[in-house]
Amino acid sequence: MGNSVEYGGYKQSLDSEEISFYFGNNSYNYLNDSEYYYNESEGCCPDQPCYFSTIQAFEKNFLPCFYALIFLLGLCGNGMVITVLLRAKEALPGTDVFIFNLAIADILLVATLPFWAAQAVHSWVFEDYLCKVVGGIFKINFYSSIFFLVCISFDRYLSIVYVIRMYNRSKSSGILLSSLAIWVVCVLLTVPDFIFLKAEFDSRQNTTSCSLTFGSKWTVIVHIVNQVVAFFLPLLAMAYCYTHIIFTLTKSKGFQKQKAIWVVLTVVAVFFLCWTPYHLVMLINTLIHFKVLEPSCEWESRLDVAETVTVSLGFLHCCLNPLLYAFVGVKFRNKFLELLEQVGCVSHGFLKRHARRKDSTWSESTEASYAGL
Repeated sequence: MGNSVEYGGYKQSLDSEEISFYFGNNSYNYLNDSEYYYNESEGCCPDQPCYFSTIQAFEKNFLPCFYALIFLLGLCGNGMVITVLLRAKEALPGTDVFIFNLAIADILLVATLPFWAAQAVHSWVFEDYLCKVVGGIFKINFYSSIFFLVCISFDRYLSIVYVIRMYNRSKSSGILLSSLAIWVVCVLLTVPDFIFLKAEFDSRQNTTSCSLTFGSKWTVIVHIVNQVVAFFLPLLAMAYCYTHIIFTLTKSKGFQKQKAIWVVLTVVAVFFLCWTPYHLVMLINTLIHFKVLEPSCEWESRLDVAETVTVSLGFLHCCLNPLLYAFVGVKFRNKFLELLEQVGCVSHGFLKRHARRKDSTWSESTEASYAGL
């Protein structure tokens, strides 16, 4: 990885006194611009430093195409969710408020991908202030997207396990305040990015990249915080909520239990499959930093490729969110078909044939809102 570490959508630079270059089998470490450690086993000269041409060529070929696909799918899917919700005549229920904010977060996140695709091809060719703006927007929405998923899970947990109508008028202000609080927390978590993001030229890789410029010790701390706050805690919260939801559904009557349970399992499984590989790679990077695992060029080369692939897989989750949290719901699908009829894309007859009545699975009932999947 040289003197930068992949972090979200941009590279994270390490300071010149703690740059880690990896050599051969036994000797590694580069302390400054002129001093190498010697290979103790040979008592002579160090091996050649690792080269980055492989990962640069891979990113140049892989990222533009994949990011373009995610950008288009995420823009269309989340754009349709926002459009349908904005055209709703009645006030949005609690889960729909969270889904609306989730769609905004996802659409802003994918909007930064063209910049990272351009960096992969041409290095960072934009102004320094754009590095801060684009990197900050990316990170804010990276956090907020995951936090709003937790809010949706908690809303459904209350709606089904405790039969609490979160979209009750008396609680609408609480929903809005919760959403605002999430955005504020995400902005605060991103303050270091706004401060330390900088477009820097790397003479070793002969590229300019949008990089975080604090030292490697802070890099590890940021990685650990990122893994805990943006993955492990949300995953535990979602697993707790949906486990109790499944348990409640299995005991209830009048539900299409099998369908509902499969939808719940799909939501958790998709989140887990999309983000676990990336955080596992980050964990391996942390173990290498603390020398729990022995670093080598082979390790670094494989981890660089794995990091690029897994972070792209995580971005794919932004395209799947509209399908998992909006279009699966009967109520939302009916609104979407009504919108298509209004703009002339489908006929009224098509709407009558394909618009489905609400069922009791993850939809409104006389007792509570199940805020449909």
